[in-house]
Amino acid sequence: MTSETDIANRALSAIGTRSQIANLDEGSNESIQCKLLLEPLRDELLRLAPWNCAHNFAVLSLICAAPGTPENPTSGATQWARGIPPPPWSYEYAFPSDCLRALYIVPQFSTGFAGGVPITTAVTGGAPAFWNGPPVRFKVAIDQIGTNGLPQDGGIDTKVILTNQEQAILCYNRRVLNPDIWDDQFQQALVAALGARLAIALTGDKGLAQLKISEANEFVTQARRGDGNEGLTINDVTPDWIRTRGISYQAWEFSPNIMFDWGPMLTMYY
Repeated sequence: MTSETDIANRALSAIGTRSQIANLDEGSNESIQCKLLLEPLRDELLRLAPWNCAHNFAVLSLICAAPGTPENPTSGATQWARGIPPPPWSYEYAFPSDCLRALYIVPQFSTGFAGGVPITTAVTGGAPAFWNGPPVRFKVAIDQIGTNGLPQDGGIDTKVILTNQEQAILCYNRRVLNPDIWDDQFQQALVAALGARLAIALTGDKGLAQLKISEANEFVTQARRGDGNEGLTINDVTPDWIRTRGISYQAWEFSPNIMFDWGPMLTMYY
């Protein structure tokens, strides 16, 4: 079994220290620095690539819905006011507490307001379709939520997800605390990144820190390719010469390494 102490000791070995720690709370300078740096680095790395060991799905908890939706059948005001999702969105959901990076919302089927085609059974008698088309657009934002759980002026700033999908299901990178769940590439990336931070904290060697950051970024790059291709990877695109004739075929076009910007790598030292 792998523990956070094992990760810390591997990072210490990676920068050539001769000392090891028994646990993160022993009080030595090495353990203090490891405990200080390990958690934020873990979360940062989990955001940087489509780690399959961190992919999770959750049904989002509805906060409020726009007037005219099945969840809010009222006629509504002529102007926007706090208490309903901001335009142009129809639904506002609570951001999952364990979510580090929201990836996409699964397109639902025939839910009433903005659903796709009704559920049908395949000609061969197969299972009904549970989604239709590409992933649904969304926006991560904040809203002021009152003690009653609804948006109101003067409420507490709270992270939310805005979308036009009712009964939304979110795919996201989860905060995974158990090192035994982390795959080998993630462990190696975390060891290298932690080693870089420890090199600055314990030795002040910027050259060594730069080397370890480069190693960590290489593992992240490999994960963006490897984990991104491990699973559903379909990129059906209607050719432009067909689209100009008014014909377009919708397909499940999302893959973590296609049409998705994972952003920069870990920051280098200069």
